[in-house]
Amino acid sequence: MKIKAILLSLVIITLASSCSAQQSGLQNAPLRIEYTQWWGDYTLIVAQEAGFFEKHNVQVEPVYYDVFSKAPPELAAGYVDAGLFAIGDVINLSPYAPLKVVAIYDLGGTNDLVATRPIKSVADLRDKPIGVTLGTPYELYVLEMLKAAGMQSSDVRMINVDPEDVPAALGNNIQAGYVWEPYKTQALAIDGNHILASSEQISGLFPDVIVFRESVLQERPENVKAFLRAWFEAVEYRNENPGKANEMIARVLKLPISEVSGNARILTLEESLALLSNTPPQGMRPLLDTAKLNAEFLLRIGTISSLPDYEAIFTNEFLK
Repeated sequence: MKIKAILLSLVIITLASSCSAQQSGLQNAPLRIEYTQWWGDYTLIVAQEAGFFEKHNVQVEPVYYDVFSKAPPELAAGYVDAGLFAIGDVINLSPYAPLKVVAIYDLGGTNDLVATRPIKSVADLRDKPIGVTLGTPYELYVLEMLKAAGMQSSDVRMINVDPEDVPAALGNNIQAGYVWEPYKTQALAIDGNHILASSEQISGLFPDVIVFRESVLQERPENVKAFLRAWFEAVEYRNENPGKANEMIARVLKLPISEVSGNARILTLEESLALLSNTPPQGMRPLLDTAKLNAEFLLRIGTISSLPDYEAIFTNEFLK
């Protein structure tokens, strides 16, 4: 019995040491954070280049996706620890992976419907093909635009086209397409293409959020808090030093500064916390209300089979 007890103790000590080593290794591993070519996402680059992650003692590996549509399934699969997504993308993904939104960093900026030369008004799109990523909240914008013109989805032909493919598709298999930067600039560079409608008319539909896999929040809460402290310090830096920040971004992305400049408002720590706490600043809609608007639309078109548990998706605890 004594020998068995000694062996059992050795096993326990070995397992404990192994778990401790794994936990230590996990804490020192970089947080893998998805980002794409979008003005709000560039705060990640600034935080890295300006040394804010190092300052707050957290290892971060920015993971760039030139095609955003590849990012959500890879977050669900655990290839990255967190993503910089629109709220509707989080709702779409939530049935497949436990996720939590820990911050909101912009209100989505301005997205547009770019049309070819013959299309002078929304009414001209009757019986014409429109490119938009179907089954996403972006389809909601197109439907709202049609509604404002006294039309509905049956009056046009909706074709599944991702924003990055819109410039090449315009004038070929679509006559108008839903885009954001940099694809809007690419689409407008083609002679005759023009902005037909802007999301400025329907603001705040697609706020962008920082979303983590729930397992990462449970295993590395202090790392996540440090990441967010660095992120919002980078927001302050971008607001106070826009020229220097844009130089960093352009250098990392190997793009001209003109292609990384933007005017979408980046939210501060205080604004993010207020929106997550359902006490939004004047003129802003609570994130929960916007999430419900997106989720109800996605349920209506059959993209999701039930409304999400909103309480399970949002948390403000890592901002405090």
